[in-house]
Amino acid sequence: MSIIYTRLGEVALRHDFYQDGIAKGIQIRPTQETMGLLKNGRILFKTTLGGAVLLYLAEEDETTPLSPLKVPLSFFFYLYPENVGSFYQITDLDEGSKKYESGKIPFFYNTPNQASTDSASPEILSYRLLDGAPRKVFSLDVKLNPEPASVRLKVRNSKGEVISAARSSTGEWLPDLTEIFPDSQGKFRLVFDLSGKAEGLYTITLRDEADSTDLWSKEYFLADDFPSSCIGLFEIKYDPAPAHLYGPKEYYQLNFTSLESLWTYFIVNGNEKIDLVTSNLSIQDDGNEGSVPYGTYNFNQIGASPNVDIKLNGKETVVFRSQSKIPYFEIPKLNLKLVKSPGNQVLIPNLPNPSRSAATKDSGGEINTEIYVYI
Repeated sequence: MSIIYTRLGEVALRHDFYQDGIAKGIQIRPTQETMGLLKNGRILFKTTLGGAVLLYLAEEDETTPLSPLKVPLSFFFYLYPENVGSFYQITDLDEGSKKYESGKIPFFYNTPNQASTDSASPEILSYRLLDGAPRKVFSLDVKLNPEPASVRLKVRNSKGEVISAARSSTGEWLPDLTEIFPDSQGKFRLVFDLSGKAEGLYTITLRDEADSTDLWSKEYFLADDFPSSCIGLFEIKYDPAPAHLYGPKEYYQLNFTSLESLWTYFIVNGNEKIDLVTSNLSIQDDGNEGSVPYGTYNFNQIGASPNVDIKLNGKETVVFRSQSKIPYFEIPKLNLKLVKSPGNQVLIPNLPNPSRSAATKDSGGEINTEIYVYI
């Protein structure tokens, strides 16, 4: 009998920081429970340049699986950057106004009824931030303001089904909307035992005593093998309808977005040969040659010339900040000129770009990157 593998689906990782658009240095690994599913379904998981592919063992018709899996089911995959620091420096992981911070988990997921069989137009995986990724047995201390006399606990799985959160001391599953009281410090101690439950997304909600209002709600990915080196995960989900687990090959695309920031230049009069009072410095942008993916940007001077509040190493300084955010790209931004007037003299034809290892700062709620230039 011939061994025939048929492609189930393909996932491409993309990052618009890179000139070719392919995410670099990102490894994909199935979760522990997904590895068990793949083994039971005789499905091979193979990484490719900038992605991964799934292939299932099929009969000689090249379509019928030898070990069919039952739906609904989900495959989960962890994402590992080879250099975590560099990845964070170039990647925007915010979800709109919801900011990425320590403890949040980037999560990408497909929508089964939007699956694409067109390699030129793959389904773009949706994105949201999860509140954490604890193990299946864990505890939480929650403090609410104002402090209610008691709360009622509700837990839902990824299907929206209400499940019990833990067992009682006698081994019985606690009922839905179990009433919980605060301790002497005003904290609600929540202890969960979801061992034996499938890995996946779980929503934990605290409702008021009358079960009429949500007071607190979090969404977690629960698994017993979430690694500390992982920066996020993605899900490929299959529903009974449309029934497409073993249909035509499907294409998915996971997009990472390049970080954007305001660029702030500190022009330091290192040799003190320029009179910053009588001379007028400015930053001018002549645009970009070819297809380099930058716009043309304007810069405002911050403060006087020289700046009365800022000196670096005792030297006078002029500060400029971009009016809009500038994205980070693999190719540097060219044709940012430092110009001195009168005379329209170009002091520096190509100002340096921010270092990828440079720290970013919050400036009026906007991400700000500082660049220091000595003249």
